[in-house]
Amino acid sequence: MNNKPTLILLPNRDELNTVLNNDIAKYLTTALTKQGAASLAVSGGSSPAEMLTLLGKQNLDWAKIQTLLVDDRWVNADHSDSNQAMLNKTLFSGLAANSRYLPLKNEAADVNDGQYACEEQLAELAWPLTIVHLGMGNDGHTASWFHDAPEYPMLTAAHEQHCTAVHPSATPYSRISLTPAAVLNSERIVIQIFGKAKRDVLEAALAKDADFPISLVLHQQRVPVDIYWAP
Repeated sequence: MNNKPTLILLPNRDELNTVLNNDIAKYLTTALTKQGAASLAVSGGSSPAEMLTLLGKQNLDWAKIQTLLVDDRWVNADHSDSNQAMLNKTLFSGLAANSRYLPLKNEAADVNDGQYACEEQLAELAWPLTIVHLGMGNDGHTASWFHDAPEYPMLTAAHEQHCTAVHPSATPYSRISLTPAAVLNSERIVIQIFGKAKRDVLEAALAKDADFPISLVLHQQRVPVDIYWAP
């Protein structure tokens, strides 16, 4: 099986947001038609905000769609740095507010304790996920897979775990993240990238023997990957 990633080049960010949100809606519609249910894991940050706003307006049977984040910072849901807060302003500002949402952040005192409750909830979902939406940082990280986190070496070995606590040294917050095993337990992965700097990192991560966190997705052969890029 050859699942070499497909690179989809768009002329500008507005067109990328339109094309990507429509493509995700099509995949969800297909799953709803065939299986009567669908699931969507999305990434946070500023890059996907407009695309997620558009997606949230799609006239889908959202009540039958399970939504969740790929990762989040261990902060309250109303915190300005919370990915869940971003979702509330974008995806959930429209019809997608009716979806079944599973937050990764819970009421545990810290991320280490919270990981266990999160794992129990994730284990109850219907797998594989229909579609996983990823972004990428300038350092080549995706989700909360950071090279400088002590958890990074075990990520590729976490075959039974759906999530993990992450403690990156270069970021101000601990995080909770889906594992590579969970991300790759999906029917399709889409990656959204803007700008020349990230395009250069992407090309490096695609190279043979590259060791960027996102290379874990780019080099696997299990799940089709579509990369959407605009300047």
